[in-house]
Amino acid sequence: MNKFYWEGFNLKKWIWIVIAIVIGASIGGYAYARHSQNEKIYAEAMQRGRLQISNKKYTAAETSFTNALRRKPNDDKANANLNQTQSFIAAKDLFDSLKFGQAKSEYQSVVDTKKGNQLLSDRAKAQVDKIKNIQKNRKNYNKIYEQALDQAGDAQYTQSNSTLDKIFSDKSIHQTYYADILKKAEDLRDKNNDAISGNTSTSSSSSFESSSSDSNTNNNPNVNGNSASLTSSEKKAAAAYKGSNEYTVTKKDKDLDGKPITAAQISSARKKISAAGVDSNAMSDQDVRNVIKGAHKNGETIGQYVKAHY
Repeated sequence: MNKFYWEGFNLKKWIWIVIAIVIGASIGGYAYARHSQNEKIYAEAMQRGRLQISNKKYTAAETSFTNALRRKPNDDKANANLNQTQSFIAAKDLFDSLKFGQAKSEYQSVVDTKKGNQLLSDRAKAQVDKIKNIQKNRKNYNKIYEQALDQAGDAQYTQSNSTLDKIFSDKSIHQTYYADILKKAEDLRDKNNDAISGNTSTSSSSSFESSSSDSNTNNNPNVNGNSASLTSSEKKAAAAYKGSNEYTVTKKDKDLDGKPITAAQISSARKKISAAGVDSNAMSDQDVRNVIKGAHKNGETIGQYVKAHY
């Protein structure tokens, strides 16, 4: 009896062992199959992302790398590719908005990404170089424009147009990146042509704009913008005033050699007065005109005249 009992017990024991092995193998097989499936989906998502980058479908690539991360959270490769792609998209948006400085920084972060996509890095590097060239061109164009603006401020309208021709003759100026510079250069040329043809007047001469708008009459705290805003008592006081201001001068006082002194000339003179150590913001526009006329009469530069008389 004991013999049969122990034989039956051992048989049951082996049956349970076999069952345990089968269950363990099933669980292990399921886990392995699930892991393999995750690896496959991850690899496919990463492959799609790379293909979409190749086709310049960056938003789709972003989605693919996000899906890859869902299969393998915290994966360095997927994280790097996702962050790199998002930076590239942000850089592209900034570039399209003509925000070149910010775009260059974003593109550089794409280049500097470790474990990222090499093709995306190469494209970002090309964009960084392109932006550097755009910024260099913009700097040169603006320098030429400032020179032309100063010449117009000194009533050298023909010379100013000749200087502007350096901008217009460059084929690159017609690219979108320089539209704002082209516009202001064309505006200045039109105003120069009006002055040359004699169509300018005291009122229209003020249309010459300085690149430093804080130096014009509107931003001078010592100058009122419009005499019409004066009260009757203020007008009487202005009539009795013996000094120089905007309401006690004649047309002749505003002219130089029979031509109106333009707002651009006044703006340019303010810069030179300030450079000579005198606070030009404390001077009215007529005070500045008097400096221009005095320097012209004495055959001196504005700086020389100011140092001698102020």
